[in-house]
Amino acid sequence: MPTYQYIAEDPEKGCLRCKRGFDLRRPISRPPLTVCPLCKAPVKKLISQVNTPRVTKPTSISDAKSAGFTVLEKRCDGSYERL
Repeated sequence: MPTYQYIAEDPEKGCLRCKRGFDLRRPISRPPLTVCPLCKAPVKKLISQVNTPRVTKPTSISDAKSAGFTVLEKRCDGSYERL
């Protein structure tokens, strides 16, 4: 379930929670909030940073072997040979 960030549209009229901003976990299928759940002041959804996994690949044969991979090389006859 994603986490959304909200902040008051007008910080002068919001409660302490929505003046500073708050995070809320909601299903994607639900529409975004338009009012603060505590004080009912208008809020807007903030665009936040996306967390993506970092994918790293071994860059050399020795790196792949030290990471525990089996390195194979295809030969002309269609067979594979372990390096």
